[in-house]
Amino acid sequence: MSRLYTSLNKIKFTHISENYQIPRTFKNKLSPLYSNVITYVVSTYNGTMKYKTTVVKIINILTYAVLASEPLPFTWSASNPFINIPEIDDDQLEEVLGDLYLTEDSIEWDVKVVDDAKEIVVTTISPYNTITSPTPSPVTSSTSSAIHPIGNSTITSPNPNKYTRIVSTPSSKFDISDLYIQAPEVPQFDVNKPWLSEVNGMDKLTIYTTLPEVPKRQRDISITTNPALMTDQDLLNLFPDTYIHTRATSMYANIGDALYMDPNLGIILPIDDYTQEQCIENIIQYPHFYKLVRYSKEKDEFTSFYENIEIDGELVPTLQIWNELDISKKVPYNAEFIKEYLVRKYLMDRDIKHVQFKYPLYGTLNPYLTLFMPASEYEKRGLDSLSIARQCVESRISYKQSRSPILRRLGMINE
Repeated sequence: MSRLYTSLNKIKFTHISENYQIPRTFKNKLSPLYSNVITYVVSTYNGTMKYKTTVVKIINILTYAVLASEPLPFTWSASNPFINIPEIDDDQLEEVLGDLYLTEDSIEWDVKVVDDAKEIVVTTISPYNTITSPTPSPVTSSTSSAIHPIGNSTITSPNPNKYTRIVSTPSSKFDISDLYIQAPEVPQFDVNKPWLSEVNGMDKLTIYTTLPEVPKRQRDISITTNPALMTDQDLLNLFPDTYIHTRATSMYANIGDALYMDPNLGIILPIDDYTQEQCIENIIQYPHFYKLVRYSKEKDEFTSFYENIEIDGELVPTLQIWNELDISKKVPYNAEFIKEYLVRKYLMDRDIKHVQFKYPLYGTLNPYLTLFMPASEYEKRGLDSLSIARQCVESRISYKQSRSPILRRLGMINE
């Protein structure tokens, strides 16, 4: 693989924020992050290979996060970059970054060793928004999004790993990866069966039929899935045979008597203007959230949905008003609780009150995108399992089509 920067063509470390040849559309997002890291390094640099390796990894992760649309944990901050570094495999970084991938010897370390510089403590954390298992699959870059912390603040907890998104032990026949929204690491296509082929400008854009054509698990549902091919039994096979914990770990940890704790669904946060039954129904319809962003046509940029709250048609920084909400006094000051409240309030306002937001979610997010409990449990709650499974298929098709850059480029997606 050819690279822009090698031992014979180095980039000065202190020039990375200005001269790193990243695509221009990402420059304004990455340059401030690079600058913060550079400032930190200048004041703590000890010149060791371990230090350089960590810094290079951080730079690569930042570039990857924006280019591949992967959120950074709320507990990571560019102003203190060695703490809570998201764990991303080097092979995955290199695959996505290609010729932008940096190594220790591709950088000219134009930084002076700080007198009495101490050994830097490095901690890592799994990315907060991914569903992980003992052997998680790498995510893909099918969703276009930009990554931002909530405002300029960092929300921390004594044990950040406690709040990574995990799932309960899978059942005997059901693997947690079966629920993933993101495409598999190596997707399968029928290259002899184009699902769509159009010429746009000088480009011929083609989407091939994804295999298997009849999904055997929720993760198999794709842009090209045809629900009409699925029998009732195919639909029922999509259900897990046990409850799967798809919400953040902190949602399943009892934090006292102030909040109701459902034995299977976890903590039920009280949402202003809605009953507990409505909140429970919302969790059943939307058991987890994945890469939620807003898109600004005016600025042609994506921002994290969690960064702001829309109030009376205006976006207000989340942390600016969080402490004014009654719920903030009942839950830990933790990103997962803030995200949980923010999104559920938005969804119930949208679905129940039919509020028309000026700054809506990017792409569709329809109920039952994920089936997280056995069909019999949905039936016990008065829901028809076949209807729910069919809606899961339709919701996933809509979710993926609405985020397809090819379909959007061809004008086949309504904004």
